[in-house]
Parts: sequence; structure tokens; C-alpha cells
Amino acid sequence: MANNDKRKKRNKVFAAAMIGSLSGAVFGLLLAPKSGQELRQDITEQGHKLGDKAVEIRDKAQSAWQNIEDKTEKTIENSKSWIQKGKLLLSNLKTLVDEIRHGALTKKC
Repeated sequence: MANNDKRKKRNKVFAAAMIGSLSGAVFGLLLAPKSGQELRQDITEQGHKLGDKAVEIRDKAQSAWQNIEDKTEKTIENSKSWIQKGKLLLSNLKTLVDEIRHGALTKKC
């Protein structure tokens, strides 16, 4: 229950920070000593920069995801190989135990 209260408080603080940041940005733009044309141009440039950054982040995320998929696939293949080797070793061990039980390794005079 206390954990839930902490989460609610954190959410309120986060929401207040977001609202404060947004309102500060809006008032800053409205009160900036620039003409409407300059302001629109600045907003457009910032939008393009933000879009470029988003594309860059997306590309990095896709590359990281592909890397993870590749490594996971290699790990699975290696695991399958080790399982096959373990099965073969177990089979050989069972054969050896059967041979020992039936006296295959006893000395014959």
C-alpha cells in the first residue's frame, strides 16, 4: 500500500514537471523577441532536428535488436550442439556400463 502511495506521488511530481516545462516553453516562445516568421522558422528547424534525432535513435535501436537476435540464434545453435554432444556421451556411457555389467572388461585367462 505504501509503495502505491509513493508511485502516485512520483506520478504527480512527474506530471507537474511536464506541465511546467511545457508551459515554460510555450511562454518562452510567445514572449521571445522574434517575429512570427523567425519563430516559425526556428520551430521548423527544431522539428527537423528532432525528427533526424528520432530516426537516428530508431536506427540504433533496430541495429541493437538485430545484434541481440543474431547472438540469441548463435546461443541457441551452440546449446543444441552441446545437448547433442551430451546425449552422445550419455549413450556411450550407458553402453560402457552395459558392457561392464556383462563382463566385457573382465580378464580372461
